[in-house]
Amino acid sequence: MTSNLVEIRVGGKRYGGWKSVLITSSIEQVARAFALEVTENFPGNTDFKALQTGELVQVYIGEDLVCTGYITSTPISYDGKTVSVQVQGKSRTVDLVDCSPPSAAYAPPAVSANLWSEVKGKSGKAQAAPAAAAKPQTSWKNLPAGRIIEELAKPYGITLTISAESNEVKTHTVNPGETVFESIKRLITKDNLVLTDDEAGNLVLVEPGGAGQATDALELGGNILKASARFDASARFSHYVALGQHAGTDEDFGRTAAEDKGVAVDPEVKRFRLKVLKDSGQASLKTAGARARFEANFQAARFRAVTYTVQGWRQSDGSLWRPNTKVIVRDQTLFPGGLEMLVVQTKLQLSSAGMTAELGLMPPDGYRRDAAKTDTKQTSSTWTNVK
Repeated sequence: MTSNLVEIRVGGKRYGGWKSVLITSSIEQVARAFALEVTENFPGNTDFKALQTGELVQVYIGEDLVCTGYITSTPISYDGKTVSVQVQGKSRTVDLVDCSPPSAAYAPPAVSANLWSEVKGKSGKAQAAPAAAAKPQTSWKNLPAGRIIEELAKPYGITLTISAESNEVKTHTVNPGETVFESIKRLITKDNLVLTDDEAGNLVLVEPGGAGQATDALELGGNILKASARFDASARFSHYVALGQHAGTDEDFGRTAAEDKGVAVDPEVKRFRLKVLKDSGQASLKTAGARARFEANFQAARFRAVTYTVQGWRQSDGSLWRPNTKVIVRDQTLFPGGLEMLVVQTKLQLSSAGMTAELGLMPPDGYRRDAAKTDTKQTSSTWTNVK
């Protein structure tokens, strides 16, 4: 039988016996997170209190590695009878979210390989940490997006795995004051690429749904314990306009270079609602159009997002519920006839209610980068029903 014992490994020691667990991962986040709590009789377990923020940590569920990162906080509360200790942490990629790219003003120190001697990958071998660049680079010209991301992440010992196409060459410059992730996000926004992390704490450019098909379907009256959907239309608009500009040439200059514009329409939004998206850096009519269409599709899909809670963390084949998998949903309340959805987020929880997995789902079309062109014409009939 597959074990669901949650264990963290820090400095060669293993810690278990957790009373509550929350492990969150999502394709919309680049740093997965965990929060573990243990409650012991006073005066508590000194080993747990000895854990320090900043320590390297790996989180396992049974034999499955689910997070590699750092302890970010160790809250403690107690009274005359009990001590409650929490260990909270995030993926190694949290440094990209919080920190700035090194610049000419300050070069990072080299990353010591000894720092990672206790951190093992799936093979059981210690992970190698790439050394930081001696002279930080803050601008790149005519390079693939993946190569630039690698250079931005390298000073923090983070590597990049690419499972989605990112071959279009880019020119990119770091803006002073922005974080590494903000800089990367600017870089990939036009390509509508999805960037997340993996269980080893590295970056992954993923193809939505690329993790495969879930073994189990989600069935109302079966494994679904509860469901919820907001159907919040506040972020949906009738018209999405992406504006940008690109450098001119002898043959391409003036307004044609300064006014790249793409327009997409959401026909389900009946009244006029305009959303203008301003692109930075080099644009084109092609990228502006793709950006507008992606945003229209994404917000329409987010409107149809639903959250399901199921018992347990694993599917019938023993595999954990993971983000970026596709799953068949049979829910006559929301989706008569059934349909395929994308698991965007998972929250694996242990509480007084037992072990549950909360799955955040969206239609896969919300992340489709090759969205079909949408008719941008507005007809006078839009207002015929307004009296």
